[in-house]
Amino acid sequence: MRNFNRKSSAIRLSGIVTGMVVVGLIIMVALSGCKKDFSFDKVKSLTWNPYLALPLVNDSITLRRVLTQGGTEDHLDIDESGNISILFYYNNDAFRLRPADLIKLSPVSFPFVHQVTQAEQNILSISDFPIPPVIFDLNFNGIIAGARVDKLVVKKGVIAVNSNHTFSNDGYLTISILNATKNGLPFSFTLAPFVSGQAQTNIDISGVRFDMSSTPNTFQVKIEGLLKKSSRPVAGDEIRTDFQVSVDTIGWFEGFLGHQTFSQLMDTISVNVFNNAYTLGDVYFMDPQASITIMNSIGIPTDITIERLIAINNASGNTLDIANRLGAGAYFSVPSPLINATKPAIKSMNYTNDNTGNAMNDFFNLKPDNVAFQIKTEINASGTPLNFFADTSSFWGDIRVKLPLWGHFDHLTFVDTFDLVIDKPEELEFLEFRTNVSNGLPLAGLMQVYFVDENYIKKDSLTGTDQLIVREAPVDPSTELPYPGVFGVKDTTFILNTQRMQNLKYVKKALVKAVLHSSEQGQINVKLRAEQMIKLHFTAKAKLRTNIQFSK
Repeated sequence: MRNFNRKSSAIRLSGIVTGMVVVGLIIMVALSGCKKDFSFDKVKSLTWNPYLALPLVNDSITLRRVLTQGGTEDHLDIDESGNISILFYYNNDAFRLRPADLIKLSPVSFPFVHQVTQAEQNILSISDFPIPPVIFDLNFNGIIAGARVDKLVVKKGVIAVNSNHTFSNDGYLTISILNATKNGLPFSFTLAPFVSGQAQTNIDISGVRFDMSSTPNTFQVKIEGLLKKSSRPVAGDEIRTDFQVSVDTIGWFEGFLGHQTFSQLMDTISVNVFNNAYTLGDVYFMDPQASITIMNSIGIPTDITIERLIAINNASGNTLDIANRLGAGAYFSVPSPLINATKPAIKSMNYTNDNTGNAMNDFFNLKPDNVAFQIKTEINASGTPLNFFADTSSFWGDIRVKLPLWGHFDHLTFVDTFDLVIDKPEELEFLEFRTNVSNGLPLAGLMQVYFVDENYIKKDSLTGTDQLIVREAPVDPSTELPYPGVFGVKDTTFILNTQRMQNLKYVKKALVKAVLHSSEQGQINVKLRAEQMIKLHFTAKAKLRTNIQFSK
């Protein structure tokens, strides 16, 4: 059980007892210092057993606080009017398509070999020799059938260079990607010098921009260089270099991603705020709703099909699939955003009793513990539109089953804790608790106050086997809400005997638990709002065992 700090401080009765004794001593000292012509011979002996009235709790429990105290904030939807809906099923990342899911580029490999001729050896003996350029036409592999790459910015990538020359020379090779730039300049790099034997070099291509608009999927690499005047190489020596271009992460893409289909099955457990009502009582919602909202920041038009929408009751094993009752809402299209858009394209579908033939009521009458969705996502269903994305783009769905708190409820449970410390109950002759419960919710019920230690182990309860009555706030039938400012009020007094007061010695908290229901055996429909509350005002009247005597 979570502990919630309250404005009311812990009450330590032993400190109050000590304080009263000190006050008595001060009075006695003051009297003994009076003028001598006062005679106390005829003053009767007096004994004072003081009564103390102590405020214990003056607080309120709002519906908002009760529903969020279990860490279920993400499962609440509260509008500006305070209307509450429980997100029975909530997943703001139910399914997501990322750029890496849509396209993966396999590494592109190619070799460069140049063998020195006798004529080249003769030239090198007297001057430098330019290595003639060679151009390679290369394709990005691993692309889905029918897909194409027009433009590509590499966020993370490398060109791995492995050489195994048969000679050493102070010359160099220059490698240029003819349709690529970096920082606005043509992209190229140089390898120098030539070293005999095996060597490896990695060239970072992060930020390199490929423009293959005129030759989709294809880019050109030109290799050329220079051999310096030297006695090496000789005829038959070779320049041997293997290149592998790897694009690990795409920073920007333009082209066509082909026709692709993705299916994912999602399910979740229910929100535990209503578990007690589902297990012990009854919950009926007047307007249960489901919604699917798609946010698309990838430049792909998409068709969505709801293939399954299933309620699953674990206890009974019963299931109900209402996907075939969603009508036109079972299929919808999500548009592509504009290429220069700063916000995603958004498409939402809402399902209510009205547009599903009352299927939502049937869905929740099953009292599901789990909800399962199967959604088919098809991109580029027709034609070859221009697709695009950044590495931060995504296509994702927010799936919710929404239960507005409008209906009738049974066994709706409130729990909260307050500080209460009585260090030395043996100094008390009796202890009287007075409770005032003012209920602003349109629900009636019973309340118990448990006295617990620091580990929330029960030491006693305020009412024993009885419980406090919680009266409902009167409801306006035209709005199904309580009349403004009107509460259901109940006052009760309890006296704890000596034995029960001893049970309070190690008490640290008062735990309040209320179990509420709609009136007329839970059959009257009402509306609950976030700031509806139960006000608690607890006081105690204590009689001290300490005798303060005044005598001659």
